[in-house]
Amino acid sequence: MIHKITIAAAAALCLTIGACGGKTEKFNSADGKANATHNLANDTWRITDGDGNEPVTAYDSMRVVEVGEDGHPASVIYYRGNERHLRQYYSNMQVRCEGATVDGLREGRWVYYHPDGHLQAEATYAAGLEEGPYRVYRDNGAPYYIGQYADGVPTGTWEVYDPEGNLVQKTEY
Repeated sequence: MIHKITIAAAAALCLTIGACGGKTEKFNSADGKANATHNLANDTWRITDGDGNEPVTAYDSMRVVEVGEDGHPASVIYYRGNERHLRQYYSNMQVRCEGATVDGLREGRWVYYHPDGHLQAEATYAAGLEEGPYRVYRDNGAPYYIGQYADGVPTGTWEVYDPEGNLVQKTEY
């Protein structure tokens, strides 16, 4: 199911049951940092941060492209001209990953999170391929491995760490 809404129209969405003559559903993250309101009357969505602000600012429209099994938004695309910003959510509305795409390919910095919200990985992409620093973290926040990519291929020195964050291996590519 695909849902599209402009940010200007989002401000006019009903945020309470019956406010627009229809019913709404609300989905909130456990930490309160993301909220989604689904207006069942016109089948539109509004995604906000814990303060009620759009989480990705200065975009002119958004589209929920994937809905989770429990009905929450699982993948949302925010648009500004040719730019697209993808944000995917876990079922608890915690952000799973986010970053920009160009022509359907990952571009620039992407960030991935563990289900509890802690940083899981940071990567940079160019035309869909990993390019530059690449860092992966354990769920306790300790580094897991760190390296570099060039044109989607590992390059240079890669470091692997134990669960406590101690360096245990170096590999040259």
